[in-house]
Amino acid sequence: MLGGAGFLFLVTEVGELSFYWTPLLVGLAYLTAAAIGGRGGSYWSTAIVITGWGTAVVVLAETSIDIATPAGYLLAVGVAALLAGASQRRGYRTDTMAVGAAIAAAGVAFALEPHVELFGESWFWALAVAIVGAIRVAAPRTAGQGAGSAEPVAAAGQSSRK
Repeated sequence: MLGGAGFLFLVTEVGELSFYWTPLLVGLAYLTAAAIGGRGGSYWSTAIVITGWGTAVVVLAETSIDIATPAGYLLAVGVAALLAGASQRRGYRTDTMAVGAAIAAAGVAFALEPHVELFGESWFWALAVAIVGAIRVAAPRTAGQGAGSAEPVAAAGQSSRK
């Protein structure tokens, strides 16, 4: 997460990428952190949702696809929710509440961006990702939690023990 935050800051604030790349880069930071944690690691739900939405933002900004922007975003988060469900069935740590929370949080940020100046700044989102990463690094780990947890996460209502 900390590396992703630094990369986001460098390519948007120092480099030349436009602000609209921010959701995709935030999503990719989460996706990288999720992958490092393995199937049982945290961040999968947020990673899938924000990467899906961010991909739609970039595709709609960079191409001439003739689709209403809100419809493109809604389609992207719907597909992301389906991918999160499919990932859970394959043993990845995702859940409906976390997917819904990520969608709602992205929606709030998107809706407030014209009214809250900081929400339109890439450095702010880089800082937010860095804070999440720093909290995770500082948080104590308990047995079976975080990276290195070998036990797959069971789908809702199923036990992972036989």
